[in-house]
Amino acid sequence: MGAFPLKVPERADRAFRLDILYDGGCALCVRVLRWMKRADVRDAFRLVDAQDPQRVAAMFPQIDPPDAAEAILCITASGEVLRGFDAFRRMIWSSPWLLPLVPIFYCPGARLVGPRLYAWVARNRRRFGCRPEGCEPATPKD
Repeated sequence: MGAFPLKVPERADRAFRLDILYDGGCALCVRVLRWMKRADVRDAFRLVDAQDPQRVAAMFPQIDPPDAAEAILCITASGEVLRGFDAFRRMIWSSPWLLPLVPIFYCPGARLVGPRLYAWVARNRRRFGCRPEGCEPATPKD
């Protein structure tokens, strides 16, 4: 008996591609999505910066551009729009490297706590004081 290798398709099937709208001015958002994109071995995510309202309007006429800047949005190939916590829940199913997160996002109580936690982080995301490249220690004030 040999090891059963994990076979990962080179690219996600069109039916499984996800368009991800995010706030490109949010360092936390950029860093989280950069990490998730690294785990996206099937190239299922197409990241779209919501800071470009003309592009958002052209690509997704059903999306209000200001709404796209308030929370991460995940648009499936069928046109379903998922927002915030639900967007992340959908994204983790798209890569075998993200599947270890499934128990966290689907544990008992996650449906109740997850959206509230996401909403708090979204409201406070700019307070984290980080740039997309990473956080630097705060400089002491005189």
